[in-house]
Amino acid sequence: MTAVGKILVFLNLVFSLVVGAFVIMIYLARVHWVEANKALENQNQVLSANAKTYQGEAVKATQDADARVGKAQAELKNVQGDLQAALAANTDMREQLAKLQQKSTKENALASASVTEVEKRQQDVSKLRDTLRKEQELNNTLVKQNAEFRDSATVAAIEKRAVQDQNGRLEAQLQQMARDMARMRASGGSTTVARSGSSKNPPSESVEGLVRRADSSSGLMTLTIGSDAGLTKGHTLELFRLNPAAPTRSKYLGTVRILEAGPNEAVAQPIGRLAAPPQPGDRVASRILGS
Repeated sequence: MTAVGKILVFLNLVFSLVVGAFVIMIYLARVHWVEANKALENQNQVLSANAKTYQGEAVKATQDADARVGKAQAELKNVQGDLQAALAANTDMREQLAKLQQKSTKENALASASVTEVEKRQQDVSKLRDTLRKEQELNNTLVKQNAEFRDSATVAAIEKRAVQDQNGRLEAQLQQMARDMARMRASGGSTTVARSGSSKNPPSESVEGLVRRADSSSGLMTLTIGSDAGLTKGHTLELFRLNPAAPTRSKYLGTVRILEAGPNEAVAQPIGRLAAPPQPGDRVASRILGS
């Protein structure tokens, strides 16, 4: 073999070694590329799954947001409706307040007129009280004598006789007061106007009783006597108040009419204005002595 052949053999060997090295390198590169490709595919699959999950969550979040917006819009609509209703109610209340203010103005005017009328009636009552006081002063001597007599009797007899004696005196005083009032009316000295429907209708028999209960607002009163004593609906009784401890403070209150009568009690209503509100313990009688 010549030197050239040896060189060619050597070059062929070197070339074979180089080609083998390249083959090995390409094989190794392919192996690494496949593994990297598989890893990349796995990573892509994970990313795709994550993307789908995120997309589902985004869709759900969008739906939740749309639902919340719809709910908020519905609540806003309800609030607007409530606001409109409140405004309408406020307008109605303002109108009602204006009407109430007008009504209050009218009632104040009526109250002023009533106060004037009450003052006139109080002046009339004051005149009547002065007349009654003068008559009571004239009977102080008889009252003292009756008081001494009551002290010498039993408690029950004292109370009964005191009521009878004081009733007689008070009725006599009231008759005198009625005559004085008649004289005052005849001379034009009284401003009291008679009320319609005040005609008296006493029972045919003498009747006496007490006020058991009295309503200060309506003036209605319950009496301790009823149909068993001869009372019927429409009868009238005289109402007065006795004060055994201070007879000069006894007073005539006015006339009452029977509205309902039961066996043992009756309901009565004042005729006209009373001199004072009725109270439990006030007395009623069918007529004043001499009438």
